[in-house]
Amino acid sequence: MNRSLKNIIKYLLFSGIGALFLYLAFRQTEWSEMQKAFQQADYKYVIISMIMGFSAFISRGMRWNLLLEPLGKKANTWNAIHAVSIGYFANAAVPRAGEVMRCTSLRSTDEIPLERLFGTVVLERVIDAFMLLSLIALTVILQFSNFVDFFAEAFAQSPAEANTGISPKFLIIGSFLLLLLIAFLLRRKIQALPFFSRIRDLWQGFKEGFASLAKVENKWAFVGHTLFIWANYFFMIYVVLFALPATAEIGMANGLFVMIAGGMGMVVPSPGGIGSYHYLVMLALSVLGVSQADGLSFATLVHGGQFLMTIIAGLIAMPFIYRARKKLKS
Repeated sequence: MNRSLKNIIKYLLFSGIGALFLYLAFRQTEWSEMQKAFQQADYKYVIISMIMGFSAFISRGMRWNLLLEPLGKKANTWNAIHAVSIGYFANAAVPRAGEVMRCTSLRSTDEIPLERLFGTVVLERVIDAFMLLSLIALTVILQFSNFVDFFAEAFAQSPAEANTGISPKFLIIGSFLLLLLIAFLLRRKIQALPFFSRIRDLWQGFKEGFASLAKVENKWAFVGHTLFIWANYFFMIYVVLFALPATAEIGMANGLFVMIAGGMGMVVPSPGGIGSYHYLVMLALSVLGVSQADGLSFATLVHGGQFLMTIIAGLIAMPFIYRARKKLKS
């Protein structure tokens, strides 16, 4: 199977996942109520959210440079920021494609070896996973009853599912166990694939990236950027709560609960989190007593604003990356 066919299959699979979640989110939508919510919305909060999202991009680019410095490969700061923007722009179309685009963009402008760039990006993903898990743990402590209700509603059976005896919980757990069984039975063939040699190369780059974390000269700046990034992730969601009358009274603790639900939606491999983000945020808000129409309106405002910001940032970054690449070649 050639690479193009694999990419097409991957894109169709991810798009199918997004379409499934869109169906789950909007299957019982009251469109007139959503239209009313959009008409009543205060869009200045969406604009503030977009600015916060781009601020996180800038901080990510600056933090990335802190990881590259110990490797003796410091990049131009704005090149790193634009590469981050292009990475998120690519992720909006094809999940997980952004890491490749981000690294290849910076390699073309600053001549940094690709494996080292991948190593630092993988390390960033580990740090992000740690931050997300830490926030999930904090939210479970603060919002335990809401989490119980959230998962109970997520796995609740519809009348059709009750008649067939098939529930989403059964499908998710069963699919996961089936994948584990297939991976175990075919483990030798899987290990012989060229993919595993790439994994070993990536692991080597990751070790170099992890070593660079220990050698970061300004560790306080690195920690500060990490906290700033995640503070922006929280507030770019929280401020949009004030855009709708139905969500304006939700407090910060409940806002953290909504953020975690949205974060789990973005982890799902659908293009740009489309569908999965809307569905899980809608579920979280329904636990807090917000109607489905208002919950979907809120999720659409947040996701739509960040999606638009990502597209704008990516389109702006492209000519700057092109100019930097041309300058390097000349």
